[in-house]
Amino acid sequence: MTAFSPTAAHRRFICGAGNLSILYCDPLRQIPGPVLARWTPLWLGYQARMGRRYLAVDMAHKKYGPIVRIAPNHVSVAHPDAVGIVYGHGESTFDKSKFYDAFVAGPPSVFSTTSRRDHAYKRRIVSQAFSYRALEQFSPFTRTKTNIVAFVSRLDAMCDTDRSIDLLMWLNYLTFDILSDLAFGEPLGMLASGTSRVTVQQSDGTVKEEDAIALVDGREHLSAVLGISAWFPLFAKIIPDPFFAYGRRSSTGVSDFARRNVSKRLDSGAHRQDILGKLIAARKRESKLDTEMIKELVAETVTLLSAGSDTTASSVAALVYLVKTHPQVHRKLIAELEEGVGRQNIPTHRQVKDLAYLQAVIDEGLRHYATMATGLPRLVPDGGVEFFGRRIPAGTEISVPAFTIQHEESIWGDPDVFRPERWMQSPEKRKCLSRYLLTFGKGPRACLMLATLLLRYDMDLESENLDSTEGFVHKTKHLMMKLSRKF
Repeated sequence: MTAFSPTAAHRRFICGAGNLSILYCDPLRQIPGPVLARWTPLWLGYQARMGRRYLAVDMAHKKYGPIVRIAPNHVSVAHPDAVGIVYGHGESTFDKSKFYDAFVAGPPSVFSTTSRRDHAYKRRIVSQAFSYRALEQFSPFTRTKTNIVAFVSRLDAMCDTDRSIDLLMWLNYLTFDILSDLAFGEPLGMLASGTSRVTVQQSDGTVKEEDAIALVDGREHLSAVLGISAWFPLFAKIIPDPFFAYGRRSSTGVSDFARRNVSKRLDSGAHRQDILGKLIAARKRESKLDTEMIKELVAETVTLLSAGSDTTASSVAALVYLVKTHPQVHRKLIAELEEGVGRQNIPTHRQVKDLAYLQAVIDEGLRHYATMATGLPRLVPDGGVEFFGRRIPAGTEISVPAFTIQHEESIWGDPDVFRPERWMQSPEKRKCLSRYLLTFGKGPRACLMLATLLLRYDMDLESENLDSTEGFVHKTKHLMMKLSRKF
């Protein structure tokens, strides 16, 4: 009997038949999308690596429609109905996917945990950092007003000169000082020093100076890429791209920095009514603080610094740009601020929290700019889900792209227009619109920062466009301007 020796034609036939079999058995084969995304997560990974994932996904929806396959096992659904189905709090059975594992630095934090019970417990504590009540309850511990005083003092010194400033840089210093005060019990001193360099004690005991803002940016961007596929972390170790090497070093640096400051706080024995104090007290009620619980505190402070600093500074910078480039909005907002607050040095949150047009401007700015622009992935539960007659099976990753939803014409009418008046409708209509505001960045500190800047300064923008990039969140690159005092 003659031995069978496959020819090149045989091999092509076998490979082709295998590919057809895979394609035929593929449960997502009828969902359109970029060709490469059907076969590999590298398409989405590349877009995330280059800082344009949300734009690439938005363009894919414009080309293919409201349901798009963006990775072999990931479907993006840009439709109003999908928001409540996928992200509905308390009702949704769509659990977090493995994407969030990439953000874990030790034990899972409030952001990265996939446990519903743990998330609800931690969210109750950590979310207080961003509430109006926190400004009252934690005062004077967070020293928000003290930090804003330091902020305007630095800006005042640069007024009426020919010197251009990057407002975003100073907003970053301010938010890092406020949130480090909240997380560790004292500010990092960025406003005082005029730099973002901090002391980091590494796990081997050596001490070095690092750029805290760059470390946080590097960590978050790397995590957003690695979370796309389970094999990306291994891929990142062998590919000769400095992005991955810097990202890994940034992740270690942020954890080392947080660990040093948490240990310093615990060693001091100080009892403060701030977020770290609440986390410590909660853990002590359960049992004594052991090594694992200290690691959990470190993970939460990393999340607090990363989420709060990135979103607040970029949001306020975007809001300033949008207000200043829309003179009618600027005039109307200034009139409300001067009537409701007066020309005081620094407004209080009590004075600004009920100003209707200010709140409308912030909501519209966050919608238009979309600080959280990408879709946060969830897992389709048992039984699957159906959109537009297409069945998506259990275990598939699914997301609703925030930027695309916040620019969906069927919801907003004129989505590309910055128009705060859309939020000045009935409470019912405003509540309805709020369901589709999927981004981060709104909070009492954003209100205070924006109100303070607009009341105190005339700002001559030098940045013609609002250049931005996407790490995990959508971040402004810079906002150049010249300042002069109004009074």
